[in-house]
Amino acid sequence: MNGQAGDTPTDHIPIAVRAYVPLKAAEKPRRSRRNPEPSEWALVLDTETSVTPMQHLRFGTFQWRRSGVLERHGLFYDNAALSKRDQQVLAGYATKHGLELLSVRDFVENIFFKMAYEFRASFIFFNAPFDLSRLAIGHNSARRRPMRGGFSFQLSEHPWRPHIQIKHLTRRASIIRFTAPRQQKTPRGMRKRSKVPIRRGFFVDVKTIGVALTSRSDTLASLAEFLAVPTRKMATEEHGKALTEDYIAYAVNDTQTTWECYCELSRRYTQHQLTRTPLYRITSEAGIGKAYLSEMGIEPWRLVQPDFSPEITNVIMQSYFGGRSEVHLRRVITQVAYLDYLSTYPTCCALMGLWQWIIAKGVTYRDSTDDTRALLAGITDADLQRPLRWRDLATLVQIDPADDLLPVRAPYDGGSQYTIGLNFLTSEQPRWYTLADCINSKGATGRSPSVLKALTFTPRDFQLRLKPIDIAGNPEFRVDPRRDDFFKRVIELRASIRARMKICSPGEWESLDSQQLALKILANATSYGIFMEMNVEELAKREAGLRYRDDGQSTEISLDQMEVLGRYFHPLLGTLITGAARLMLGLAERQALARGLDWAFTDTDSMAFAKPIRMSDGEFYRHVFAIQDWFDVLNPFADAGRLFKLEDTNFLLRDGQPTGELWPLYLFAVSSKRYAMFNSGTDGRPVLRKASAHGLGHLMPPYAEDHAPASIPAPIIPLEKIGIDRWQHDVWYRIVEAALHGHPDQCNLVDLPGFDRPAASRYGATTPALLRWYDAWNEGKAYKDQVRPFNFLTAFQATQALPDEPDDQPATLTKRRGKRSDLPRPVAPFDANPGRAAQQCFDRVMGTPIPAGQLKTYAQVFAQYHLHPEAKFRNGDYLDHGLTERRHVVATGVRYIGKEANRWEEQFYLGYDPETQIEYGTDEESIAAIRARICEAARAHGQRRLAETASVPRERLRLFIAGRAKLRAKTVARLLGATRFLDEGNRARS
Repeated sequence: MNGQAGDTPTDHIPIAVRAYVPLKAAEKPRRSRRNPEPSEWALVLDTETSVTPMQHLRFGTFQWRRSGVLERHGLFYDNAALSKRDQQVLAGYATKHGLELLSVRDFVENIFFKMAYEFRASFIFFNAPFDLSRLAIGHNSARRRPMRGGFSFQLSEHPWRPHIQIKHLTRRASIIRFTAPRQQKTPRGMRKRSKVPIRRGFFVDVKTIGVALTSRSDTLASLAEFLAVPTRKMATEEHGKALTEDYIAYAVNDTQTTWECYCELSRRYTQHQLTRTPLYRITSEAGIGKAYLSEMGIEPWRLVQPDFSPEITNVIMQSYFGGRSEVHLRRVITQVAYLDYLSTYPTCCALMGLWQWIIAKGVTYRDSTDDTRALLAGITDADLQRPLRWRDLATLVQIDPADDLLPVRAPYDGGSQYTIGLNFLTSEQPRWYTLADCINSKGATGRSPSVLKALTFTPRDFQLRLKPIDIAGNPEFRVDPRRDDFFKRVIELRASIRARMKICSPGEWESLDSQQLALKILANATSYGIFMEMNVEELAKREAGLRYRDDGQSTEISLDQMEVLGRYFHPLLGTLITGAARLMLGLAERQALARGLDWAFTDTDSMAFAKPIRMSDGEFYRHVFAIQDWFDVLNPFADAGRLFKLEDTNFLLRDGQPTGELWPLYLFAVSSKRYAMFNSGTDGRPVLRKASAHGLGHLMPPYAEDHAPASIPAPIIPLEKIGIDRWQHDVWYRIVEAALHGHPDQCNLVDLPGFDRPAASRYGATTPALLRWYDAWNEGKAYKDQVRPFNFLTAFQATQALPDEPDDQPATLTKRRGKRSDLPRPVAPFDANPGRAAQQCFDRVMGTPIPAGQLKTYAQVFAQYHLHPEAKFRNGDYLDHGLTERRHVVATGVRYIGKEANRWEEQFYLGYDPETQIEYGTDEESIAAIRARICEAARAHGQRRLAETASVPRERLRLFIAGRAKLRAKTVARLLGATRFLDEGNRARS
């Protein structure tokens, strides 16, 4: 790791950096308006649907409450979806139990609009987008900001009724609001004075606020269990069948359970005393953090310093990289000690004193080039044991990379997907990094990066309207933002509560657990994510944007989508925090190497140290304890435990609970975020302690827990502590078992239940773009018979490309909505039985049917799961095992990109799609460097061979080399990947 030797193989590839690209006519940030308050009325409702692909409404239940008191309750139904016999059963149940019975249209007109809308009621649901879309009689795409990219639903045939707009944000949250009604709501005599504000409505999704307040992703049943409400969700297997009184009782019960969960969550939220932020505005854990900042009177950075230089903002964004996640010992069983940092991001915030930046009126910066050069020349890892030294890290450094160890964002696999790796970088163009990254490179290589320029940032004076608050409403938890470090205070308070939980009475435990959970959510929600919040929004038409260069000049580019900055967006904090976290891991790595240990993998805030084969367990753990001791002096928290702590997975289990006795822990790691840790049981079989669901979570379970194979022992600790579902546990068990038996390349999964069936993913039609895949399916059908917004859908994977369509193919099935990929992209309307769904499968791009026999089975999907490459490193290919090696990257150019996780949820379920990556182009210097690299490869290997290897038309390559044609980013990536492949082939032959 001490530089690049003459014969060290290098990778000539383009790199990417994040860019700040505002619209040329960007609006200035504005202060949020005071939120209106809902009335004392509340409408609670739930729907029951068919189990057909259309999932149309059968009937629903509702409660109409005033100040919590039930005043009306009843049933509503769609007579077109129920047989006469079902309608009679529903009417009989309503009469027997004193419930109102309405048609769905009467319910919408007379309850939903005439009462709830007019009375400014709170609308309460569990999974609101699905229920609201069941009431709709039509929809369109929402076209205006901020709802563009969402749906606009028509619920009433009366034109003066407002529509409801729903914009999906995540699997857990959506923005929901009424549109402005068509009729003029302002009385004639008032029109010159002021307008009556539009009633946007007060929509509360219990599922969403449950996640925000508990940091759990629950079903209604599990949420009711967790909150211990009086009415629990009932079980049923009667969905879609003829109505019975028991099934109607099940639906009525759901509405009551939803109400009770809402009441308990409201009570918990009220305890926070966040009077400036009503509950219906909370959509995530981050929303809780923002609400606390608002309650303390803290104005966002973009409001207090709206004139901050966009050129410097661009520099900040270029220095931003995410968490470090790597595998160093690949596909070999290794004994490890697994440690993670105590609340890494809050720790970094506390060490660097970043709370002062959050409450400041803004930041200033100065040129600190000479000071930074001197600091880098003299700094050692030992210096970083002084907590005050971390206050000096608020510096960004422009360097001339020459084989320096730095975060690099690049398409390592030769494709178009950018991955971040910690590699040795050489670049003809200067690059910006955090000082923490430069210090880490110096510690690893023994030499300082070449500093061209440095900017040191300093917070301004405090804001004027700051005020103390009581966290979770507890006076013992008072925080004065002027005097207290909020991050430090929250972590210490949580530690004190967890200590009390160990000695409290059973009656106190639940209350204390609720308090410590609230503090955990608060710490995580305010210490990083909100500062880098950027939401991608499609533009109604292309608009001009400004892409800034390092020299401060800007280039006008055309945008079809923009990145909308979150309210508390503060990229300087985001890049400083993640840079410090990477430095923490680098320090741990070097401490291990200095003691004769190695490291096996790392993931954001954790690291697994590998025990050398000839080292005894006792000596190994003495070294691990010494590493812990090294970090203890940096712990900014009082009485919160060790900063770098051993996880429970390291300790012996007794009756399913970890004891204080260390027990050998083993690791089998495949690639980043793809690993399993286990003990050896008394019978020699593996006992899984922790495993990753990465690459597994998007699939529907091929079998239920009670159908697990008898040949695989049941886990001895709860699956949620391992971090996976039962079928995922069994996949990892087989992978580990194969490695233990000496054949890690051959893993037997074919005999697992259901693995011979097509592998299916369930997702929702949550955006207009997703729903458009079903245009051909929906054509000619009545609205109620169509696949509609928020219907569940099913995705599959194809085994091979389909033949071209015959000339006589029906027009409705040959609509091309984009360029066809090599493989079809199979989707189907949702069916609870994936086998039946597979029979209705079609290509979402071409519209053509796909036979079930051409869909990958679970066994095929996972055939290479245990071989997944770690492409960011050498010796990380499919069959490689042992130590991975950091690449030596020579940047052939720089591409400017936006948010890497754009449409991440869609990609999570359907696979990586390069078209979702926001590209802001390449500057002229980078284009010239890329062309020079490809020209060099064409001379060395021949244009024909290079074009054939890259699957690029030779004429297109010739025109690019001649400077007469431009290539898409994906084409350039293929050419550079082919260049690397051909170069390595020549080296191997020589």
